[in-house]
Amino acid sequence: MKFERRFFIVACMALLLADSLLADDGRRPNIVLFFVDDFGQRDLTCYGSTLYETPYMDRLATEGMRFTNAYAAYPRCVPSRQGLLSGKYPCRIENESIKSGDHKHHLPLSEVTFGEALKQHGYQTCYIGKWHLGKQGGDPAAQGFDTVIHAGSAGATGDYFFPFPTEKGLPVINPVDGKEGDYLTDRLTDKAVQYIASHKDAPFLLVLAHYAVHTPLQAPADITKKYQRKLDNAGIAVGGKKHDADMVTDRQGVNKTVQNNPIYAAMVEQTDDSLGRIMQGLEDAGIDDDTAIILTSDHGGLSTRGLTSNRVLATSNAPLRQGKGSIFEGGTRVPLIVKWPGKIKPNTTSTVQVTGTDHYPTMLEIVGAPLRPEQHVDGRSYANALRGETYQRDPMFWYKWQARADSTGDTRAISLIDGHYKLVMWIDEDLIELFDLSQDISEQRNIAAKMPDRTAAMLKSLKKTEQAIGDLRKKGRKEFRSR
Repeated sequence: MKFERRFFIVACMALLLADSLLADDGRRPNIVLFFVDDFGQRDLTCYGSTLYETPYMDRLATEGMRFTNAYAAYPRCVPSRQGLLSGKYPCRIENESIKSGDHKHHLPLSEVTFGEALKQHGYQTCYIGKWHLGKQGGDPAAQGFDTVIHAGSAGATGDYFFPFPTEKGLPVINPVDGKEGDYLTDRLTDKAVQYIASHKDAPFLLVLAHYAVHTPLQAPADITKKYQRKLDNAGIAVGGKKHDADMVTDRQGVNKTVQNNPIYAAMVEQTDDSLGRIMQGLEDAGIDDDTAIILTSDHGGLSTRGLTSNRVLATSNAPLRQGKGSIFEGGTRVPLIVKWPGKIKPNTTSTVQVTGTDHYPTMLEIVGAPLRPEQHVDGRSYANALRGETYQRDPMFWYKWQARADSTGDTRAISLIDGHYKLVMWIDEDLIELFDLSQDISEQRNIAAKMPDRTAAMLKSLKKTEQAIGDLRKKGRKEFRSR
């Protein structure tokens, strides 16, 4: 009851403060969500990369706010997007859809997405790029987006070069055109810039969900060669092979420890250039001061593979442990940069914790729309952080029901982060670990035995959250564990 009362008070205060977030002339701001796939927090120069070149992302951070404790709702593509679009923990979506029988699509049509919420608030809405949440009839057009470009059930493009065949031949709605040599990241950006120019007079929500930097690892040859030279000049062995010398092994998988894949570096640069073109498009349209840009990703970079796998790895998330698929920090920590001229103090950094479910209520606050706490039940607006406030977010919860030991080396786990402490219950390993992230960001020291009271309290909180959502482990349902 205390939590419910607190949440009600926070929601009421947010409604009272919403008007103060609007532009001074009362104009409702546009929102651009620049959503990158498989993009680790350490893949940006402003987050510590010394190989990848991200001048436009760095500029966005200089002109806005960079978050150092941002997380994805889940360390894999589909569930992370479930959390982003719905404002609910992915396991809650799965549990509710199984109970109701409404699981034809990964994101049931009964969920009211932030696209639908903003559309109902008078916004034009556009979704460009990777969707991965529904089959025919469960696409972005069915979830609140007026304009849909090159989106569908595919989890990846089959090729980044024209004619852009899809993964497994799955259909894509309104595919982009092109010519020989065209690169998909560029063509999606072309469409986004065109959309901005044609909708500059009405408030809009634009989601540019890049397929990059997901596999297949492909990039223009000239940019790839640029990074090969950069690595050679730095005396760093060129990576991108099945057996890079920098690989190390832990109990779950093989991990890449050095960023030295020139193809991936070129993909990052192309994605960064996309952001630069979006920013220029807003300036050309005269609406850059009336637009909030949110840059983030769906989970950490592909840096880990199973013990028996020989797949080529893209990047390293070090000093964060592991990567895509893992509940360790390398799999869940993501970049988050927000720019909003006149509202966010430039060149600021926030330590406030944010997770993928939190973007939904934050966007509603940005545009002055009513919150929908019955929908984004697990989302907590970070609008106060954008105002410069520092505070402690409620504990964040993950139930990672997928195990991909053969591909990315991860196993099933349930995790809770409360402040700077992180508890992990490894379901298949009969192991509980506690980490102090303020002292051990690489998660190398399990302090559960040294802090039994803290461990017990967090374990109790974790189980209480799990049971409130649906006692997930006891279900053991094949359809839940395989989705």
